[in-house]
Amino acid sequence: MSLVVRAALIRLGISFLVSMAFAYLVAELSYQMVKNQTDRAPRQIEILIPPGTATEIAQGKPGPALPDMRFAEDDQIIVRNMDSVSHQLGPLWIPAESSSVLTLDRPSKYSLSCTFQASQSIDIEVFARAKASDRVLGILSIGMPTWMLVWLYSLIAIPMPANPPQPTSEH
Repeated sequence: MSLVVRAALIRLGISFLVSMAFAYLVAELSYQMVKNQTDRAPRQIEILIPPGTATEIAQGKPGPALPDMRFAEDDQIIVRNMDSVSHQLGPLWIPAESSSVLTLDRPSKYSLSCTFQASQSIDIEVFARAKASDRVLGILSIGMPTWMLVWLYSLIAIPMPANPPQPTSEH
């Protein structure tokens, strides 16, 4: 193996290690900044519809106060209807004096019909949970392009050693 090829391969290996270390730091820092939102066990959020809600809505009152409507994947909304009238929340039909559960299994923003709010709708947001595969893909997405750029720039910034002259054979 020639001296130039050997130096290029060594430089390729060093730039790979430096780039992957940089990519790991960036990806891990990004993950740490957002993990508090979704890195927890699934929650059950209870919404209580008090007695007389349908009457209050008919009179133009706002309806019961709702919690923050931002959830993580696999959270559940439990709706307890204490009213004497059936109510609806999105796909859930909650008969009077009963309860129903909505499992939030798809990350997205939703606008759900809601009969126990004066606006007749509520907006909820479901965030995806970070998975190990997301972290690995983040490192590779940052590391691979950085690796090639660092290697190419190192070839420009630090010239390769010259090949030693080959002995010429004269007959």
